[in-house]
Amino acid sequence: MAMAAAGVLMFQASPEVRAQGADVFPSKPIRIVVGYPPGGSSDNIARVVAERMSIEMNAPVVIVNRPGAGSTLAAGMVAAAPADGYTLLLLSPGTNAVSAAMYPNLPYDPVKSFAPISQLAFGPVFVLVGSASPLKSMNNLVAVAQAAPGKLTFSHSGTGTGPHLVGEAIALAMSTKFVHVPYAGAAPATLAVLGSQVDFSISDISAVPHLQSGALRALAVSTPQRWRQYPNVPTLRQSGVNFDYTLSVGLVATAGTPAEIVQKLHAAVSKAVASPEAQQRFATLGFEASATSPEAFGAMVAGDVAKFGPIVRQTGLKQ
Repeated sequence: MAMAAAGVLMFQASPEVRAQGADVFPSKPIRIVVGYPPGGSSDNIARVVAERMSIEMNAPVVIVNRPGAGSTLAAGMVAAAPADGYTLLLLSPGTNAVSAAMYPNLPYDPVKSFAPISQLAFGPVFVLVGSASPLKSMNNLVAVAQAAPGKLTFSHSGTGTGPHLVGEAIALAMSTKFVHVPYAGAAPATLAVLGSQVDFSISDISAVPHLQSGALRALAVSTPQRWRQYPNVPTLRQSGVNFDYTLSVGLVATAGTPAEIVQKLHAAVSKAVASPEAQQRFATLGFEASATSPEAFGAMVAGDVAKFGPIVRQTGLKQ
């Protein structure tokens, strides 16, 4: 229903206006708004795609960083922009869903305010322990937590982030409790488990160098299937935790953007993501490049809103 509502908004312009706009699009620079500071994995993905899109569309594609408030500042900026395809949002469905549940008075709807274009890439979230940790498996961790709820501590990259909600979801699924310890980003959260300041950490692929060095061990991966770079690490479901989560990033435009322009953007994004350079650079970041149809990415966005909203409400998370 949410996707249908978005589709209605996309076709409000007259056929003549839509055709004229699509014929000349793009005639000026396109902006990709990123709700994170420069230098992070999401920002790097956006820059790779912007570079390739500018070639495909023969127009400048620039990055605008607008961090803060769980990416809601960036999302609000794009939701309020003209529906002409020149202002896009780098959107993580999980973060978008969590923010929508944590901030009750947002000036936009997390699904209906955007016209999906495509997924760009996806990756895993790991449950990590130090190399010398007595926790040897996910089953072992859960057993300890169930025997003493609230004893085990875990670090993550900030309240309301995907890794945080994965930890809360594991606790809910296994009828136990963890003490979450938020940090300002994945790097300090990883340092906390490396320094034995917490019992475990939940992190995205930014922790991969420490896995490769042997300083950290992965007890589980959040994706539905084992991550191909770490085939010996079981999934959460294989470890008895009835939950999975894929860290995904993609592009959306403002709702009401003419369908012809959305299709032009989608075609350029698909070619950009399929380029050997983008594939290689995404792999270096620990992500797998993967474009989707606008409908498929829209379903991801709506699905994460449905998945994470109840978790936020059950745990009582607030900013």
